[in-house]
Amino acid sequence: MTEFVQTVDEIFSECGALSKLQQFEYRGQQRKMATAVAEALESRQHLIVEAPTGVGKSLAYLIPAILYSRSAKRKAVISTHTKNLQEQLFRKDVAIAQAILGAKEVHAVLLKGRRNYLCTTRLQRAMSATASLFSDDEQNELQRIFEWSLKTVDGDMENLGFTPSTSVWEMVCSEKGVCSSVICGSQCFFQQTKERVRSANVVIINHALFFTLMALQESDEQYIYPDDFVIFDEAHTLESVAGLGIGKNISRYQLLSAIHRFFNPKTKRGLFARQKKAVRALCDETHDAAWEFFETIRQVVLSKDSQAKEFRVRHPYIVDDTLTAALTRLDREAEKIQASTKREAEQNEIAAARRYLWEAQVLIGEFLEQTEFDFTYWIELGAGRNGNITLCAAPSNIAETIGPRIFRNGTSAVLTSATLAVNNSLDYFQRRIGAVGIDGLILDSPFDHNTQMKLCIVQQMPEPDAAGFATALPHWIMQSIDRSKGKALVLFTSTLLMQSIARQLAHEFAGRGITLLVQGFDYQRHELLKEFKRDVHSVLFGLESFWQGVDVPGEALEHVIITRLPFAVPNHPLIEAKLESIAQRGGNSFFEYSLPEAVLKFRQGVGRLLRSTSDRGMVTILDSRVVKKRYGRIFLSSLPKCPVEIVTSDGEAALLPLDEF
Repeated sequence: MTEFVQTVDEIFSECGALSKLQQFEYRGQQRKMATAVAEALESRQHLIVEAPTGVGKSLAYLIPAILYSRSAKRKAVISTHTKNLQEQLFRKDVAIAQAILGAKEVHAVLLKGRRNYLCTTRLQRAMSATASLFSDDEQNELQRIFEWSLKTVDGDMENLGFTPSTSVWEMVCSEKGVCSSVICGSQCFFQQTKERVRSANVVIINHALFFTLMALQESDEQYIYPDDFVIFDEAHTLESVAGLGIGKNISRYQLLSAIHRFFNPKTKRGLFARQKKAVRALCDETHDAAWEFFETIRQVVLSKDSQAKEFRVRHPYIVDDTLTAALTRLDREAEKIQASTKREAEQNEIAAARRYLWEAQVLIGEFLEQTEFDFTYWIELGAGRNGNITLCAAPSNIAETIGPRIFRNGTSAVLTSATLAVNNSLDYFQRRIGAVGIDGLILDSPFDHNTQMKLCIVQQMPEPDAAGFATALPHWIMQSIDRSKGKALVLFTSTLLMQSIARQLAHEFAGRGITLLVQGFDYQRHELLKEFKRDVHSVLFGLESFWQGVDVPGEALEHVIITRLPFAVPNHPLIEAKLESIAQRGGNSFFEYSLPEAVLKFRQGVGRLLRSTSDRGMVTILDSRVVKKRYGRIFLSSLPKCPVEIVTSDGEAALLPLDEF
C-alpha cells in the first residue's frame, strides 16, 4: 500500500477522521471503496464500483479525489445525473471533506451550462432596447431579472425565483460570441464562474454537460480540462445520457425561436424590428417556410403511422429540403446588416443569432441526408396540431463511440452507482459502455436485509398481458396497502393503467382516510415527494421518474409495490436499433438487452425502500412472472438475501428464504 493509499485508508478506518465526526459511523464497504478509488487514481487506471445505498459512496470517491488532485496537480471532474446529487455534493459533502482535510485543500465549483447564467452585459443591452425587443409583460420580467441581478451571488437562473419566458432569458443569458472575458470583463456571472473553475481542483457538473463539453474537445489528452480525471456517480444512466449528449436534434420551436430573434411576425419585435419592410418580410417568409417544412414532416409521419409519437427514419430525405434556401437568404441579409451596423454590441447579437441559424441549417441537412452511418434517426411528434416536432439523431451504440474516449490511457475514469450489476456481474454494464476488461468492484450492502426487508410475491396474479391482470390489480394493490396502512410507493410502467387504477380506487382510499397522490394529477414531482414525506400514511402512485432518485427515509415509506416488471416497450427508435443490432449478429436481444435493462430498473425500484440502517419495510411484487418464468430467477437473484412471502389467490402465505428461488 503506497503512502497516498494508506492516507486515504486511515481517514476511513474505524478510528479515522471520518468516524470522529458527529453522526458518522464506520462502514467497511466505504473504506474498501475509498482505497480502491485511491489506487485507481494513483495508478491512472479505470474502475467501476457498485456501491449500494448506505455505503456512503459520495465521500468514498470525493475525499481521495481531492487529495489526489492536490498532490498530482490534476483537476477532478465529478459528474452526476441529477441536480439533487449535484447540490448534495456541493452543499454538504464538500463541507464534510473540508472539515476532514482542511478548507485550503478543497476548492470545489459547481458548473452548469452557460445558458443557465445571467450575463450582466447582455442584460444592460436588453434594458436599453426594451421597446424593440420586448412586450410589456416581458419588460416586467426584465425588470425583475435586473433587481435580482443586484442581489444574486452566482447569477444562476435556478435561484431566480420565477421562470422567465424563453424570449427574455435567451437575450440576457450567457451565450457564445456575445459573452466573453473580453466583452464582459469580470462583471458577468458566467465569466466569474469560469474564473473560479480555472483555479478549482474539483469541478462538479452533470452528465449531459460533461458529454456536451467532451464532444467539443479536439484533443484526446483530456476530457474537458488538460490532464483531468473524471468520476461518474449515478453511472447507470451513462449510456442513455452519453448517446443523447453527442447526438443531435433540432425542433420546430427551436428554429422558430432562432428566426424570431431577428423578427417575430406576431409580436413585431426583434433585432430587425427597425429594419426596412423588405427585411421584416424576409423574416416572415422564413418563418412560414420553417412552419410548413415541419408540418410536411408531421403529415408524412402520420400517413405512415397515425398514432406515432416517435417515428424512426430509415432512409435519407423523408421529405424534400424546402427550407435551406429560405434560411440561406435570411442569413445573407443578416450578414449585410451585421456588416453595416456600427455598434459592436449589436454586431455581436446579430452574429449570435446567425450562429443559431447556421447550426439549424447544418442539423436539418445532416438529418435529411443521414450522414452518420452508425446513428439512429427519428422524429418526435408533440401532441396536437401545433405541437412541437423534433428531428433527432443519436449513436446506436456508445460502446464504440464513447468508450474509447472515456477509458483511454494515462488517466482515470471511476464509475459508480447503487445498481450496475445484473445477476451479480458487471459484464452487461461493461459491454454497453465499452468498458470490457476494466476493473470492477461489487460491494455488499451495509443494511441487514434479513431483518429490515421482506419480499412479498403474489403468485396467482394473472400475467400482465392476460385479460385478468388489470381487473385483479386494484384488489391486490389495496390488500397490499392495507398491510402497511398506507406508507407505500406504488410503481407503474403505464400512464393509462396508473390513471385508471387511481380512479377506480379513489373511494377506497377516501374510505380508509388515506391520501392518494398520483403523478401528473395535482402536483409537480418535487411537490408530490414533499407531500408524501409530510403525510406519513399517504400512498404515492408513480411512473418512470419514481423508480430511481427518490429518497424517502423513515416512516413515510415502508412499502414499495411493483405492479409490473419494468421491461421497456421496444418501440422507441433507439431501443429498436439496439435490438436489431444484436439480432443481426446472431444474438438474443431479450437476454442480452431487454432483460438486463429491466433487472437494473427493477433493482432501482426496490432500492427506494431502505435508505438507512433504521428503516424497515416490505416490497410487494404483483407480477407473477418472477416465479412463473425461468428468467424471473435473475430478477430475484439480483436482490439482497431477505425473507420471501409467497401469497396465493386465497390470501394464504408461505414464508421462504430467497435462496430457494
